[in-house]
Amino acid sequence: MCRFNYGDNINNCNINKMNSKINTLSCTFEDSKLEENYLDNKWVKVSSFYTKVPIVTTSGLVLFLLSLYLRNAFELKTTIIPIILIAFYVIIFFQKDEFKRRFLDKSIQFMAIVLMPLWMYLDFERLSNLPHIAFLPLMQSILWISLFPFTFVSSIVVSTIPFLASFPILVNYDSMNIPMYIVFYFNPHFLLILNKWKAEKESRSNFLKGVIIENNEKLMHQTLKRYFGDTLSDKIISQKGELEGENKWVTILFADLGNYSTITESMSPEVALEFLNEYFTKMHEVIKEFEGHTLNYIGDSVMVVFGAPEKLKNHENQAVMCSLKMKEKLIELNQEWDNKETSRYWKNHNIDLITMRIGIHTGTVIAGNVGSQEMMQYSTIGDTVNVAARLEQANKEFKTQIAFSHEIYTSLTQELHNKAKMIGEITLKGRSSTTKVYSI
Repeated sequence: MCRFNYGDNINNCNINKMNSKINTLSCTFEDSKLEENYLDNKWVKVSSFYTKVPIVTTSGLVLFLLSLYLRNAFELKTTIIPIILIAFYVIIFFQKDEFKRRFLDKSIQFMAIVLMPLWMYLDFERLSNLPHIAFLPLMQSILWISLFPFTFVSSIVVSTIPFLASFPILVNYDSMNIPMYIVFYFNPHFLLILNKWKAEKESRSNFLKGVIIENNEKLMHQTLKRYFGDTLSDKIISQKGELEGENKWVTILFADLGNYSTITESMSPEVALEFLNEYFTKMHEVIKEFEGHTLNYIGDSVMVVFGAPEKLKNHENQAVMCSLKMKEKLIELNQEWDNKETSRYWKNHNIDLITMRIGIHTGTVIAGNVGSQEMMQYSTIGDTVNVAARLEQANKEFKTQIAFSHEIYTSLTQELHNKAKMIGEITLKGRSSTTKVYSI
């Protein structure tokens, strides 16, 4: 019925790059790759039927041989073809699925094109004397066109050969003439072929629509993931974009580049954008590794939440470990920028290295959709966010790269706790007491 390429599947069909036209005569896609994908998809739908064919066929043939035996008509010329078929289908039944996929439909075609005419030739004398043999040509048409899901061209060949081969058996029907043959046999056969042609075209049209819809959904999902990340994209789709506000205990991380304005003032927009994208790409890899979710890119600043939209155990420690890995990645990036001589843009300003400032705080936030009815953005709001942003700025005062709150410090594992140290205190806006600041 079809060719199978296990490396492909329906999702690999790029309709924009393929010729999706359906050939009028053959009822196949003009693009061979698209046709192959269609046939693979079709096999999935009909495989359960095809795997039952050997069982049903073998059972029918056994009953046929039994009837011959009971009627004392058990001769070699009447039984040789059924016996061959039974042996063949018993062998196929015990083969693996891959073998069945490749050869089962071909074996059915072989049975129709070769064995059926051969059986009618060998058993001609007995068959021609059966009173109900007049139904044989029409049965051949219905059987091979309607019952088996061959392609259009295959179905014409598979049905027409046994259809024509069965006419000599009607030798004893003297009352039959050419007009009657046309009315009772050829017209129904032609109508069945026409219906098969229509069904094959409709089947491919529906398949194409399904592929286009699936590709559009896949593209939309991939686009969402690029803008919102895997977890949030899945949540947006599952909740149809309605993300209600939730009170969550999370950790917020802000990261900002030092001397960003000085670094980029002599860069062209293209160079500045390439520089930022290289930086954000590396940072995103680290953030994803520690299960953080990027909420915003604001200039050179990135805002990350740990523990939303999905819960995350030990998110305080995850955020601190993430910040340490981000520092390591920035060191590697500095080396890459030196190798590409991108660093000339800041070294000419007497800035030896690109550095970053990271602020981390944990607490309760409101997480959900923020914005207007026309344009929404998933974000977190609350005092926790403000404190994390202020801690990021505190690095300037303490000449550090990572600063976090006392709440983070008390949540650290023993290993991280031993490495952390208090570097000072700051007074936050709206608070009378000071806030302890730690670094690592």
